[in-house]
Amino acid sequence: MKSRCSEKKQYFPKRRQKDPIEVFWCGNLCTKRGEKWSFPPQVNRYLREYCAGRSTLHLFGGRAKFGVRMDIDPLTEPDLIADAFLPPFAESSFDVVILDPPYRPYMDLGPDQVRPLLMNAAWLARQEVIWFAPCWVDGYRFLRLERSYMVRVAQYAELRALQFLRPSLPKWKPATHFSRGPQIKYNRWLTPNRVFAFPPHASTENPA
Repeated sequence: MKSRCSEKKQYFPKRRQKDPIEVFWCGNLCTKRGEKWSFPPQVNRYLREYCAGRSTLHLFGGRAKFGVRMDIDPLTEPDLIADAFLPPFAESSFDVVILDPPYRPYMDLGPDQVRPLLMNAAWLARQEVIWFAPCWVDGYRFLRLERSYMVRVAQYAELRALQFLRPSLPKWKPATHFSRGPQIKYNRWLTPNRVFAFPPHASTENPA
C-alpha cells in the first residue's frame, strides 16, 4: 500500500523550471474604480512597462490604455473595429500581441475558441503573445509557454492566468475553416471557389 507521502508527490509535483508559476497580487478594487473591459490597474501598469518600446496589438482592445486597440464592439471606441477570429493584419505585423477575451457569459473560452485565437496571435506576433484570462493554456506546437502568473485580481474574485508565450518557427498559418463556436459564421467567406446557387435563367434585364 502506498504511503500518504508518495500519494502527495503525484498531486503536488515540483515546480518545473521551463515554465515557472508565480503569483501576481492585485489590491482590492473599489466598485467606483472598477472599469469593465479593462485590465486591473496593477496588471495594466505592468504590461504597459513590459511592452514599452515595442509595437503592441490588443485583439480584444476594449478599454486598453496603450498599443493598437482592436475590438469588434464599437461601443468600446477601439482604434480598429474587427473580429479577433479574422484579424486584418499580415504575418509578424506586431512585436507583441495581447489577448484579454471576454469571459462568461459573453464568451465561452473552450478549446474551439481558444486555439484559433492563439493561432492568430502567434501568426501576428514577431516576439511574444500574452494571454490574460480565467482559462489556463499549456502552450501548443505553434506557441511555446515561457512563464506564467496566477493573478489575484481582488477579494472573492475569479483568478486570472497571465501567461507569456513565444511563437514557434516556422509559423503556423491561421485557421481557414471553423467547425464550432461563434466564428463558424465566417466559413462562408473562407471557403475557396464558392459557387452561389442562383435560380435558373436568372436575368437582370427588365421584362418587355
